Amino acid sequence: MKKLSIPAVVAFVVLVAGTVGAQADSGSGTFVYVAGAEPLCTIIGPAACPDVARADNGDTVEIAGAGSLSIHSKSVVGGGSFRHKAPDGTVRATGTWSALTLLSFNSYGSQPDLPPNLVGGLARMRVHLTPSAGGPGVDALLEIDCEIGKVPGGHLEGVRLVVDNGLNFNQKVSGFTVFVQ
Repeated sequence: MKKLSIPAVVAFVVLVAGTVGAQADSGSGTFVYVAGAEPLCTIIGPAACPDVARADNGDTVEIAGAGSLSIHSKSVVGGGSFRHKAPDGTVRATGTWSALTLLSFNSYGSQPDLPPNLVGGLARMRVHLTPSAGGPGVDALLEIDCEIGKVPGGHLEGVRLVVDNGLNFNQKVSGFTVFVQ
């Protein structure tokens, strides 16, 4: 995980506290997720946003978004934006994504040096990608992975996106994610 300063952590907790407080308590199994989006961009810096993943052909996808998920009802809401680029940087498509179904969430827990409501984990969800150019869009599997509380040597921080009958952006390149309980 990227090192966070105590002031950055405090600022993040203050910015999301109103949203989280209205949605969750310590036993609810409800989490706010943020992937490559505000307030991470301001607090961590420009390298935090958006999250970037690469496919085997060199294409990349930039993902930014936020929402909430609930383990007990196995539900998810939220969304954000995406930008698909060719290896030379040419933009192939842009648009929005919307969360459809929570497939799974595995919490990694928290870290002693961070507030206990900031947790790591791996969320897998079905999403719908809607291109700005129009058309019906396409469904995909989105993975959001935050390293907080994780044993070293496992998953890396970031996102992956597997587009139905399309590209598999399975290589995490950059970005920052977090779950807040």
